[in-house]
Amino acid sequence: MALINCNECGKQISDKADKCPNCGNPINKSGVIPSSYTSTSEVHGKNEGCFMQTLNFGCVLTVVIIGIIILLIIIAGLSS
Repeated sequence: MALINCNECGKQISDKADKCPNCGNPINKSGVIPSSYTSTSEVHGKNEGCFMQTLNFGCVLTVVIIGIIILLIIIAGLSS
């Protein structure tokens, strides 16, 4: 088993994998995206992949920032 780099996300994956476990990018035996895939939705299925992981990170970051703001408001209210 050899490791190759995914063309989409750059992570190292097995050359025997059908798709990248990180982003879902399909991999053929030569490690290249088949030419029959033309659009992102075809490559990633239901619009999943690197973009969705970035979107999820953005949502988590937003929730953390809102939590910090609420915590600061509570602390400011207690010290008044």
